[in-house]
Amino acid sequence: MDPDIIVGIVGVAVLLILMIIRCPISFALLLVGTGGLIYFMGLSPAITYIPSQIFKYLAKFTFIAVPLFLLMGYFTYHAGLTADAYRVARDWVGHLPGGLGIATVLANAAFGAAAGSSLASCAAFSKIAVPEMARSGYSMRLATGIVASAGGLAILIPPSIIMIIYGILTETSPGKLFIAGILPGLVYVAVIAIGIVPLVRFSSTWKLQGEVPPPPPLRKRLYDSYRLWTILLLAAIVIGGIYAGLVSPTEAAGLGAFGSMLLAMALRKLSWPTFQDSVISTLHASSMIFLLLAGASVFSTFLTLSGLMGVVTTTIIELQVPLFALLGLLAIFYVILGMFLDSISMMVLTLPFVTPVMVDKGIDFIWFGVFITILVEVGAVTPPLGLNIYVMKGVLRDQISLEELFVGAAIFVPLILVVLAILILFPDLATWLPLKMS
Repeated sequence: MDPDIIVGIVGVAVLLILMIIRCPISFALLLVGTGGLIYFMGLSPAITYIPSQIFKYLAKFTFIAVPLFLLMGYFTYHAGLTADAYRVARDWVGHLPGGLGIATVLANAAFGAAAGSSLASCAAFSKIAVPEMARSGYSMRLATGIVASAGGLAILIPPSIIMIIYGILTETSPGKLFIAGILPGLVYVAVIAIGIVPLVRFSSTWKLQGEVPPPPPLRKRLYDSYRLWTILLLAAIVIGGIYAGLVSPTEAAGLGAFGSMLLAMALRKLSWPTFQDSVISTLHASSMIFLLLAGASVFSTFLTLSGLMGVVTTTIIELQVPLFALLGLLAIFYVILGMFLDSISMMVLTLPFVTPVMVDKGIDFIWFGVFITILVEVGAVTPPLGLNIYVMKGVLRDQISLEELFVGAAIFVPLILVVLAILILFPDLATWLPLKMS
């Protein structure tokens, strides 16, 4: 075997060891990537190359959208838009069997149009929806499982941080990816919402213990519905602007962040402490994302120089596996990988290998972006890592154990896989709207 390829294999092994001993993956990627480049380039050229490579990679204009969309999400949360969306959804469907669970799914979809993070969505609805469902006879497992699964809508329905990063890693238009997520997002809503009904009506384990509340008067429902104007306005600015070709995703992110700040001020929900919290939280989240991307850039360069990336992709291509089988194997691989890595880490580590294979198979990268976005979200609710679950545990604390949280989320993983199957069978769900863009 070529000695350079052996070095690449050793590098991957060292990376896995560092991850096993709980070294932050961004530092592990930088450490192994730097060591590999020093081996291939020499100390002085590598030390000169790495900073310029990181700067060149992260200085892309599109990356500005990441902190701006994060800031937009924090402003909308502090403005109370999450609670408003849940209240309106509860008014309209709360009286149906499983209505509060369905309301949680619908409210997540509405909140997803104003934020791009499933972690923020899970944290918000753990505070708002879980106590409400528990008071109405839902078991804590079922209530938290609904919130964990519905949280994925925040990264599927635009705007989406995950889609921005996927777009940059694969050189695919983030704007078209945003629009591509709309119809699959609606399918996601329908599948999860429909799946709740038989659970609460026919399952002895998850059946509701309380009475279904009567519907509120129509006048109250109509009156409360006006609260959605803030979310609809933000969605029109961000999604409508991108779809009409009036603004780029980065410009839409700037307008969304500024608009959400003005809305929070107009609603008198943005105090100086909440403003500080929004900015500092955005800085923390953005720093983690950019450090991870910097590490991935260095590590992928090392793998390319070693020749390992080319060997792996060539081997997969030469297997001549049917497309459906390949996508099925990919889904299994990502579900397993999601047990140990977060969504962004999975993409930055695997896309350099997966992308050439998808090119060889003639896969539409807009469709594949939606496919991957749903797939990596499964990892956010599976043990032992499951970041969405840990965020919910931090909010709910002693109200439920971590094990019960994972059990509740596991109920809905098959439903998410059903959404993936529908997307495979009907790829136009993801490609039709982008083709209609201005």
